[in-house]
Formats: sequence, structure tokens, C-alpha cells
Amino acid sequence: MDEAQIQRVMNHPEFQSMAKKKTSLGLIFTIITLVFWFGYLLLVGFNPSMFAKPVSAGSMTPVGFYIVVAFIIFVPLITWIYVKKANGEFDTMTRKVIDDINSGKV
Repeated sequence: MDEAQIQRVMNHPEFQSMAKKKTSLGLIFTIITLVFWFGYLLLVGFNPSMFAKPVSAGSMTPVGFYIVVAFIIFVPLITWIYVKKANGEFDTMTRKVIDDINSGKV
């Protein structure tokens, strides 16, 4: 790919829109993940005994178990959401940019 093609891709409105959407989605997911992770670390650091407490009076399952299960569900879920978005909307936008460049529209 030569410099002229790179410039056409970079200046394409669909590419610019896709880049903004990918950046904002990545930033949002990063912030959510960091809040979740640092919230967990702060909770462990300032109130570790809470993790050993049972969920209810007659329960044998500690609160910490459910927090770990939430992490185990959260990470694949957020990854699935991103992959679904990337394979759907972002791939469609990429295909449009490629088709426009190859057909000479841009």
C-alpha cells in the first residue's frame, strides 16, 4: 500500500467514524474494567474480612465467592460484546472503506 492509498483511507469519512467508535468503545470498556478491578482491590485491601462472611445467616457460601464469579463472568462478557461489535459493525464499515478505495470513489 503506497502513501496515496494510506491517505485516502485515513481521509475516508467512514474510516474516521469507525476509528472514533472503536476508540470510544475501547476507552469505555477500559474504564469499566479498571473501576471493577480497582474496586475489588480496594475492597480486599480495606475490608478483607467481608470476603469470608456468608451471604446470609444460614448460608455456607461466602461473599468473596460471588465476587470472583462476577469477575469470571464479567471478563468474557465484555470481550464477547467487543468481538460482536467488531465482527459486525466495524467489519461492515471496513468493507465499505475498502470497496470505496478499490472502486476509485475516494
